Amino acid sequence: MVAVVSKMHLGSTFENDIKELDPRKAYKYSGIEEGFDIEHKNEKEKLKKEYLRRLRLVLGTELSAKNKIQATGSLAVLALRYSFGIINWHQKELQKLDWKTRKLLTIHGQHHPKADVDHMYVPRKQGGRGLMQLEAAHAIEITNLVEYVDRKEDPLIQVVRTNQHNTNSTVLQTARCLKSEVQKETRKLKDGIAEKKT
Repeated sequence: MVAVVSKMHLGSTFENDIKELDPRKAYKYSGIEEGFDIEHKNEKEKLKKEYLRRLRLVLGTELSAKNKIQATGSLAVLALRYSFGIINWHQKELQKLDWKTRKLLTIHGQHHPKADVDHMYVPRKQGGRGLMQLEAAHAIEITNLVEYVDRKEDPLIQVVRTNQHNTNSTVLQTARCLKSEVQKETRKLKDGIAEKKT
């Protein structure tokens, strides 16, 4: 019979184990380096590099075109999607990353240079390629985050809600604007596809 013995470090106190953070240093929490403030510019660069690295890895495989698009959505886009709502992303940055994505798809023979761009982002069930557009993913994540905060009754979430309302949170404003824009763009895409089929 083997006895499991737990070892306690005698004389250990929180003061000895947990050290105060130096103002110039950062710690990593949920994959994002934080200090007294989040370094948005540095974090964006790291996330962009990781996204493009994952995208190149997926495109370098011998998967079928359909599976490459699905893997891009589940592996590469996920690297950025987690940061939406934490890191301040601008639409131009996401548009540029979408452009780089299409460029890499073209280089790897997955997209013709003169092919319709909108066709890439239409779901497969509707006759498109099913690629996740980064702007749309950003809008979805932000609106889901705000809807979660608005409907949750947890006491800590209520504190977050009141703090957001008191500070003119840009996340709330962005989410509401994005939600209406996404609905308009979705209608335009559907109308455009319907016109092309006829």
